[in-house]
Amino acid sequence: MSLALAACASKAPVAPTPPPPQPSWAESRVEPLTAIAEKEGFEVVREGEQIRLIIPVEGNFHPKRTLLLPSGLVPLSKVAKALKEDPDSQYAVVGHSDSTGEQEINQQLSMERAQAVASILMLGGVSSRRMSLTSMGENQPRADNSTYTGRMLNRRVEILLTPYPTRVAMAN
Repeated sequence: MSLALAACASKAPVAPTPPPPQPSWAESRVEPLTAIAEKEGFEVVREGEQIRLIIPVEGNFHPKRTLLLPSGLVPLSKVAKALKEDPDSQYAVVGHSDSTGEQEINQQLSMERAQAVASILMLGGVSSRRMSLTSMGENQPRADNSTYTGRMLNRRVEILLTPYPTRVAMAN
């Protein structure tokens, strides 16, 4: 009796191609926000894993009050639509003013502007549980307050986006 053995020639196993690297939290959000910002006259600044959406007071708020103008409502509604679909982010709405006038009044004005922006975001579906409000008043200028242009740059509301913590440490 004869026994024949045959070997099959096969290709060497091919290692699976690793999936492409996932963009960081900020990378996946900065482009769509920048597209909205550019159309609406806002500014987007990325600082590591934080995104800062800067909304100028000029053209978006009533000049002598803290009410949003109709021209400011539509852009903020677009921002709210983009943010409400993002469960992995948290937001700080921060009001700023220039140094003209009394510091106490500037603190109040910047808080009222932040509240106005936060209200539009919440009306647009952004969760208030993922949002905080802060008033910086005149304490964080972007530009020189001695010039008209500098004061305009300093009067703003910023929406700071950061990753939402997935786990909350429980106190014992």
